[in-house]
Amino acid sequence: MTPNVKLARDMADELDIIKNPGKNAYKKFEILSNDALSSLELYVLRLESSAGAGDIKEHHIIVANYQQLQDIEKWFSEEKDAIDLIVIDEAHHQAAQTYQEIIDYFPNAKVIGLTATPFRSDGKRIEGKFVYKYSFNEAIRDDVIRNLRVVNVAPEQVQLEFTDQDRKTYTLKQVLDLKEESWFRRGIALSQDCCDSIAQKAREKLEELRTKFPQEQHQIIAAAISKRHGRENVKPAFEKLGLKVGLVSSASEDSKTNDENFIKLKQGKIDVIVHIGMLGEGFDHPPLGVAAIFRPYLTLNPYIQFIGRVIRKNGSTPYSYVVSHLGLNQLQRFEEFKMFDYEDQEFMKELFSENDDMGDRSFVDEVEAGKAGSSRQRDDVPVIHEIGDNTLVFESQFVTDPRIAVALSQFEQLDKRGKEAFLKKLGIDPRKVSLRIGPKEVRVKPVEKRKASRNLLNEREKSIATDILKALTLKHYGRDFNKLYLNFTWVKKRVSKTLNQKMNIQSGQRKSITNAMFESMEAQGLLKGVQEENLEYFTSKLNLKRK
Repeated sequence: MTPNVKLARDMADELDIIKNPGKNAYKKFEILSNDALSSLELYVLRLESSAGAGDIKEHHIIVANYQQLQDIEKWFSEEKDAIDLIVIDEAHHQAAQTYQEIIDYFPNAKVIGLTATPFRSDGKRIEGKFVYKYSFNEAIRDDVIRNLRVVNVAPEQVQLEFTDQDRKTYTLKQVLDLKEESWFRRGIALSQDCCDSIAQKAREKLEELRTKFPQEQHQIIAAAISKRHGRENVKPAFEKLGLKVGLVSSASEDSKTNDENFIKLKQGKIDVIVHIGMLGEGFDHPPLGVAAIFRPYLTLNPYIQFIGRVIRKNGSTPYSYVVSHLGLNQLQRFEEFKMFDYEDQEFMKELFSENDDMGDRSFVDEVEAGKAGSSRQRDDVPVIHEIGDNTLVFESQFVTDPRIAVALSQFEQLDKRGKEAFLKKLGIDPRKVSLRIGPKEVRVKPVEKRKASRNLLNEREKSIATDILKALTLKHYGRDFNKLYLNFTWVKKRVSKTLNQKMNIQSGQRKSITNAMFESMEAQGLLKGVQEENLEYFTSKLNLKRK
């Protein structure tokens, strides 16, 4: 059993000695000899719509995502002895009702659970006995996975602009006091300045990997809060740097686009894959070498799942990077991750029981609900700007390299006691961190900035169309205005036309928009006016039609 369709597909392929005679798991790990494989009768069935209950009796291994097994009797018809062994991949999902119903349906079957995070998402220990544990630390030292280097950027100061237009500048020391506040973390995540800083540092680390290890392919995986955050903040932050970006989400309507972006990722045609609730578990693509965190993970489980995407072996590349912003408070997650690997399980059980995954889910729900959407007034979130000419960079790694000297002396603004207190506020050991100060990089080619702005304009028009339909309680795929066009397509067409009129350009002339014109558009708040005007227009059209 696996938690999703993609993992089920991959698992079935790994176990199928007929479909994959040269690449199956038995051959790869030398479990069975070539002679045994050529004569063995071992049939694998992946449960999907084309399979039937009768197929089960003729196959020896059944692979399914647990949603396929929700109607367990449809497949097994009271044959409670049909299964001898249940193997649960990503077993921290064991708390799910469907999982437990399947386990209970086969009372005589043995159960094996496999997971990199051996606590359920509700903080409780997975039922059963630990029979084998292989720590991340051991795997790094055995060269099975890559070492992790963690980099967090921070400006000298940040400026908060609240809805009443009052502005207040906060020093880095004050930022450290605020980083525990959820409203502040949300503001950091939605700040384009902060997203740009993360993207700049992620690109720097990507270029480092490509320069030092040119024989391998290297790419970035980025975690966004929501589709809107990914489209309007994260994606343009990378596009301004000249990187090719693909975006995938767990939304069902994005399945076709997801498949296209997966193909481009595998082919190396994109540099960055931005994911929203899609690639946290089990996704295996070794070229991913930089994990860029643009959202605060409030608990350890999803954090481990995400950074696990960049630790796969990639040729001779010995390490990978995790990049984030200091204001997102992710250094604490990294320290918990290291404790998770070393400390006793009772300690970790307490940690997980205090912090369940619902914290992460509720944060995402808030943003998806539009409370912090970029195209409407953010009443509960300040607009955050980075100021100052310097950037502070905090670096740590999972397995500490003894050759790296502690560089605390570089932090000249504080005395020794102040430095230690400063780092302890971050939850990190001063002996295991490198801290340096350097000039803030703002290297964006004007042509790339213009291309990114044009793409961003299209994404914001999509958001405006979505908001209008939501306000009117209409479905994207309905045809309430024009029988020839879907609601979303029809509304977006008019939104684009209205914006073109306000910018004094014709249809098809978007390439002529300059950076100065984009900046003027933002300063004048044209998008807000476009949304209000079109909402009024479509409301009147809908009222007339209903009359």
